[in-house]
Amino acid sequence: MNFRAIIFSGVVTAAIGAVIGLAAARIGQRDFNQLRFEGKHYEGMQNRYVLISASVGLAVGLGQECVRQLKAERDRETE
Repeated sequence: MNFRAIIFSGVVTAAIGAVIGLAAARIGQRDFNQLRFEGKHYEGMQNRYVLISASVGLAVGLGQECVRQLKAERDRETE
């Protein structure tokens, strides 16, 4: 297995997930240009969305690349 490709895939999908999380946090605001928080609970909303979506992106990227490489390795063994 190529661990560099696995790590690269995880980092790229984590970056994509972070951008999606940032977009979700911005779209969730009433006024798109100004960040307004209605309560204390929502003040760190952007950070949490970015962190959660980046973590999910990392896990998905690592898993997908591992499965792809294991499938290719299995196909080489059966030939």
